[in-house]
Amino acid sequence: MELYHFEEEMSGTPERLFTIVNDDEELKSWSPIFEGNDYLTEAERGVGARFITKLKVLNRTYRFRSEITEYEKNQHVEVKTVLKQGVIVSTFKLDSATAHTTMVQVTSTFDPGKRKYAFMLKGVKPVIKQVLDRQMKKLGDMAGR
Repeated sequence: MELYHFEEEMSGTPERLFTIVNDDEELKSWSPIFEGNDYLTEAERGVGARFITKLKVLNRTYRFRSEITEYEKNQHVEVKTVLKQGVIVSTFKLDSATAHTTMVQVTSTFDPGKRKYAFMLKGVKPVIKQVLDRQMKKLGDMAGR
């Protein structure tokens, strides 16, 4: 089930946008719910890197087990996150559009462990979209600087 989809041309090169997305401290600047990652592998970036992602929502910190399943610097990252409710796969792709702009595509899918989770998710999907769209706007603002 598709959880989120975003596709838009943004100011900045793929290298600039990738730097903002691929660095934990930069991530905190445009994703206010992101608290950080605790790495479980020596390599922090690249296929096979595993980590615990910490997100703070409504003054509560949530921790999720994640792994980078695909990685191509300045172009593509795919992260698999395992929850008790199911598995989320998030993909971030960058393609040069012009000399100073980049096509950004973000997709997240959810494979629920049980049918009830898919049903519950449908109700919160509009809220998730609103929060993530706001974050993508901040990313675009940072990249355009």
